[in-house]
Amino acid sequence: MKKKLLEILLSLAILWAATSTFLYVQLKNNPRVVAVTTGLNSPSSPENFQLGEMEKITFLRQYLERYFNYDSNNFWQTQASLSFLMAPELRDRRLEEVRRLREKIQQKNLIQKAQLISLSSKGPNSFEALITQQLIEGQNKTSDLNITIQMELSTTERTLENPWGLVVKHMEILAPTTDAAPFNSHLKIIAKNPLIITFPCAIQNIENSNEADVKTKITTFNVSEIQITTAKGLSAPVTMKALCKDSEFSFELSAVDKQQDLFKAFPLESGTARKKDLPTSTQPKVRKKDIYEEAVERALRSKGSN
Repeated sequence: MKKKLLEILLSLAILWAATSTFLYVQLKNNPRVVAVTTGLNSPSSPENFQLGEMEKITFLRQYLERYFNYDSNNFWQTQASLSFLMAPELRDRRLEEVRRLREKIQQKNLIQKAQLISLSSKGPNSFEALITQQLIEGQNKTSDLNITIQMELSTTERTLENPWGLVVKHMEILAPTTDAAPFNSHLKIIAKNPLIITFPCAIQNIENSNEADVKTKITTFNVSEIQITTAKGLSAPVTMKALCKDSEFSFELSAVDKQQDLFKAFPLESGTARKKDLPTSTQPKVRKKDIYEEAVERALRSKGSN
């Protein structure tokens, strides 16, 4: 009896191991599932928290970029693929809208361009964005429109179509206006939460009046992007300055407990001309010799050596 029981248990163990191996292989070979590892020990670690917040900002920036930038040729493809980043109810409404507009837009020579101006948090997974949008139809160009968008996010499974593991579950586009949105260089930041600022030039240096508490990371190509974080709440506003070759941009950081700025695009007109450093030497400049003078000197040196 005891021997028979051991045989049954052994058979069950073998069956369990075989089943587990089969399911693991199936999961591993599923192209829709993306395994994401961050190498962070604790889900609640500051590094993991900051990574999650950065992922939300990046997700929203790319989502809005794709949602509001299209032309007559790619309207269907861009908007249909974007549906994978929406919750089911919002996805169904958007796809129905895209199908209704598809033929009408494809018959026109239409281009819609948009740029994200600002992004801020309004609560847990609740956000507000401001974009400036321009519509070009043939040779006709409309005035720039400023549009405010309110959004809510929720989590989902990570797939190849949606590697973020985030979806937009609510999106409300408020009435656009042609009135220029006032620019504010006073930015609000929450401790440990990242803030992204972009500038219309390559940043050479950052002047920071509180380097102990405010950390910056610069990514520079033709334009620059600065990531700012604070390890703890700021006890007083911090004045900062971003320096380009010919211009500089001043801004101020203040600590808040909620509803912070997450992204800000500084326009070119918000900067001022950068003062050039005066030459430290007072010695008179030496006039450069012309070709004739150099030839005469070479001839004299050659004659002297002989």
